[in-house]
Amino acid sequence: PGGALLILFGLLGAAAAWVLQTEIGETLAAQACFPHRTPLAAPQWSWLMPVLNVISVVALLVGVAGAWISWRSWRVSRDAHPDPVAAISDTAPGRTRFLAMAGLILSLLFVVGLVATGLAVVLVSPCSTWR
Repeated sequence: PGGALLILFGLLGAAAAWVLQTEIGETLAAQACFPHRTPLAAPQWSWLMPVLNVISVVALLVGVAGAWISWRSWRVSRDAHPDPVAAISDTAPGRTRFLAMAGLILSLLFVVGLVATGLAVVLVSPCSTWR
């Protein structure tokens, strides 16, 4: 239901979005707040916070899309019945159902991470120290 690429997106989309959100955000914040190893009280770029907020929203949308695709794949595959005469293949309904459920669980976990990281962007200054 939906093909292998959609199932793969359901499995890895939210995780990839979270990794990209944290890596891009940390890289931008490090360059804006600690240029030449000198800490600043505020970011040197006025556009940093809006960009970090946009990255957070886009990443959250990708994560929710991964969860939705996984949920949809699971709903479609749970009603499918395997053909008892057909040979075992990579697209067996049971395997698809399992991958869709695994994708749904992973996506929901990473959506929680995306929300937490997005809240950190809003609530904590990128130039604050974590000591």
